[in-house]
Amino acid sequence: MEKKIKEGEWIKIKSDKNSQGIDGYVFNIFPDGTLSVGYYQNNLKAIKEDVIWNGSFWKFKYEGPNGSYLRGAEEALVKRGPYK
Repeated sequence: MEKKIKEGEWIKIKSDKNSQGIDGYVFNIFPDGTLSVGYYQNNLKAIKEDVIWNGSFWKFKYEGPNGSYLRGAEEALVKRGPYK
């Protein structure tokens, strides 16, 4: 089971258990456990999209394009990433 996630934390989003994954910043947590996260897609676009816990890792809730572009401070935060 995934540890308790809080808004403002970074998580790893994967397409399958063997993928390296991408970093995602948790903006919102919904009552059903879905997270709204921001991530930097292909080092080109900051995107906000929903992810779910599948029992082993965080994955996108929907197949195919479903996110929205981030702007301003949210975009800058996601582009900086979790690196210190």
